[in-house]
Amino acid sequence: MFSQGLRPLQSLLPENAKKILKKDGFVHFEIIKNWKNIIGEKMLKDVTPVKIKKINNENILSINVNKSVMIEIEYSRDQIIERINSYLGFNAINKIQILSKNSSVEIKKRKILLDEKIIKKINEIKNEKIKEIFLNLNK
Repeated sequence: MFSQGLRPLQSLLPENAKKILKKDGFVHFEIIKNWKNIIGEKMLKDVTPVKIKKINNENILSINVNKSVMIEIEYSRDQIIERINSYLGFNAINKIQILSKNSSVEIKKRKILLDEKIIKKINEIKNEKIKEIFLNLNK
């Protein structure tokens, strides 16, 4: 009796189908679906796949990483690529771009202080809507 064991779905598909699936987001979907197994339970809350972009015929996976595990993920970059490609059954990802989860820039609303001369000029504006907009700057 001949037994092949478990094989990835991708190995059963013709090359044409693989190309179509790659283009249609199959890779990104499969990475998200298997992320817990790829990255491990320990890192799951600290590392999130964001997107895949193609640059110079290379697929680059961008991942958001908490600063607390940044160095560990940096050293594990090649291992993560191997695990992803192993799950998919072909070389879907060539590089990983690490983004910091804590580096998003927050824009704070600044209060603009208007002096009395400017407030007086604003109050002379006949259009009530425009006047209200300017006066709200001072709040």
